[in-house]
Amino acid sequence: MISRKLTPGEISASVEKIRRKYDEYISKYFRPRSLREAFENRYIKALRAKTDVSSFLIAEISAIEELIAREEQRVMAGPVRPGVEKESFADRVLEENRKRIVKYPDIRFDADAGEEVRRLVGALTGLERERWHDLGAALQDTMYAPSSSEMLGLDSQLRYLSSSVRDEIPPSLSRLVVHLRKFPRNYPAIEREEKDYILEAAFFLNDLYMVLQRITRVYTEMPTEAKTAIAETMTFVWGVISDFRLKDFKRRRRGERESEE
Repeated sequence: MISRKLTPGEISASVEKIRRKYDEYISKYFRPRSLREAFENRYIKALRAKTDVSSFLIAEISAIEELIAREEQRVMAGPVRPGVEKESFADRVLEENRKRIVKYPDIRFDADAGEEVRRLVGALTGLERERWHDLGAALQDTMYAPSSSEMLGLDSQLRYLSSSVRDEIPPSLSRLVVHLRKFPRNYPAIEREEKDYILEAAFFLNDLYMVLQRITRVYTEMPTEAKTAIAETMTFVWGVISDFRLKDFKRRRRGERESEE
């Protein structure tokens, strides 16, 4: 295991190494070529799911080396009953991540957009359609009323990131859709647009959560209905942040660097 990220060159070399090892495994031990194809599919899914590529490739190298080692031991030990191959670490991570987000609506503004992006749109759209009005009503008599500059800014961000009409393209993803509909496709541009969307969504959600935390500390004597609306929104927002692994993506505030140092 290494403690640093792989460079682009090392990533390319690692992918080629895994492919060579699968070719060796397939040809030497008469295994189906679908095993290499399965790796290629996992690699594509990992890139689309924004899984850490370094960790993914390290796990895949370990997995194929373990398969080869098992075959070598089997040959040395003589005939044995074929066992069931373990699911790889990378497969488990991808599946666990997917299970956390499938609860959110899949806004299919474009079928070729990454599922993580589509479901993050679904989460933000659910916030806008189902909770935003009640939250505004709860804050009406506070300094965070819907007409306040802070909430107007958050409202503008949410409408930019969400789909106000079912399956409508969010304004923030219009460039992504343009790239998805071009042929040949520019995959680096597609990946960049998806990452930019996820980052902007993370900034918005963390900003909103901090505002809601501040409100609960300052306004302790609110009506029960208002407290409930705020608490339910906080729970939902924190759930989205956690499920999409967005906790560490916060906007840097002026003076934070100095205070950290």
